[in-house]
Amino acid sequence: CTVPPEIDGEINDRIWEATPWSSAFIDIEGSSKPKPYFDTHFKMLWDKKYLYIAARLYDRHIWATLTQRESVIFEDNDFEVFIDPDGDAHNYMELEVNAYGTIWDLFLNKPYRDGGRADNKWNFEGLRMADKVYGKINRTTGKDSCWTIEMAIPWESMTEFSASKKVPVDGEQWRMNFSRVQWKTKIKD
Repeated sequence: CTVPPEIDGEINDRIWEATPWSSAFIDIEGSSKPKPYFDTHFKMLWDKKYLYIAARLYDRHIWATLTQRESVIFEDNDFEVFIDPDGDAHNYMELEVNAYGTIWDLFLNKPYRDGGRADNKWNFEGLRMADKVYGKINRTTGKDSCWTIEMAIPWESMTEFSASKKVPVDGEQWRMNFSRVQWKTKIKD
């Protein structure tokens, strides 16, 4: 991108407006599963210093409980980014954030299903992130509309896991995946 977005959670910069949204997320198991309850979309840009990601997560009742960094954020509804520079599903970075803006960034040498363990001491150094809630978190009356996230991830924080050990150049491909955890909840009392 030529003019980087302001990382304020708003997703209203001119550069974002010119960038199309992804299609709506589907279930991780594919079309054999029901369509998710609420839509989730993302946008992505980059320049020589940062990978920029924006996400919009629609929800009628936005909730979160975790406020301490490095909490297991997927215990709340969350947005997740997986970055695997060489695309082999090993030695990849993960970033999770909930509606409070609480971050869990970690490194996995291999997937959990293959015995991988999270390295919670690893961080995206220099990460800039902001979120905005359109409604109120943990409100049981009224309706919320969505929450948004903007992040700027420094390439330098990720190059140790790339084949070249350098910031990617035009034509180089890195594998990325985006996910939303959405728990079924019931409002009581």
